[in-house]
Amino acid sequence: MYMNEEVSELKKEIEELEHLLQDEEKCRVAIAKLNPNNNRSHERILEISITVKGDGPIVLVLAPTCELAVQIQQEATKFGTTSKIKNTCIYGGVPKVPQVRDLQKGVHIIIATPGRLIDMLESHHTNLRRVTYLVLDEAYRMLDMGFEPQMKKIVSQMRPDFQTFYWSATWPKEVEQLARQFLYNPYKVVISSQDLKANHSIQQHVDIVTQNQKYNKLVKLLDDIMDGSRILIFMDTKKGCDQITRQLRMDGWPALSIHGDKSQAERD
Repeated sequence: MYMNEEVSELKKEIEELEHLLQDEEKCRVAIAKLNPNNNRSHERILEISITVKGDGPIVLVLAPTCELAVQIQQEATKFGTTSKIKNTCIYGGVPKVPQVRDLQKGVHIIIATPGRLIDMLESHHTNLRRVTYLVLDEAYRMLDMGFEPQMKKIVSQMRPDFQTFYWSATWPKEVEQLARQFLYNPYKVVISSQDLKANHSIQQHVDIVTQNQKYNKLVKLLDDIMDGSRILIFMDTKKGCDQITRQLRMDGWPALSIHGDKSQAERD
């Protein structure tokens, strides 16, 4: 009988809470007193993340490339759909209008590349005043790509008590120095060894050939290993990437190239 009274009281409190949230558009936090047992009463804080038009995000994820940003969004959407956590992906090379529309509606999570995000901030399409969680993914890549000034500019617009998750596959001195600027009294988690080592599960073969022998060697390797799966070939220049792609296609290989000069449509 007592438990039935508790459930009835809890239902009443929830109904009052729902009514409050409908009436108070700007409400952020509601407190509900619950009685889970006969002996003691617990007070729990229910953090209600209501997005209001013009609100900035609660979580900001920075990634060095649009491809990585899109991958992160796909993962965020998996859990966000059922929990009603809205996200958007902000990156260059595509029209701004859909991105601006998402920001104006209000989202909980923004996944972005630094350049396009700064563009949106300077255009007043969003703000970072609500950000309490900052994720820097592949920080070493953002450093290599010269994004350090943009990262500092973005961080300077956040509230002072935000938490930072700093991910990096390597830990050279430059990345460590950058971490000191963005992190305060951090916990450091190292998976495996801090020393740079090759992946033991990957077989590596080194063939020393002349420049003129490279393409023929490449074609021979493709003939030997091609089994219908994808093969990734790295080049040292964008021009070389396009040249090899054209040559492979002329020889009947279904090759495509991707680099920084390609449009987003071509990358996709």
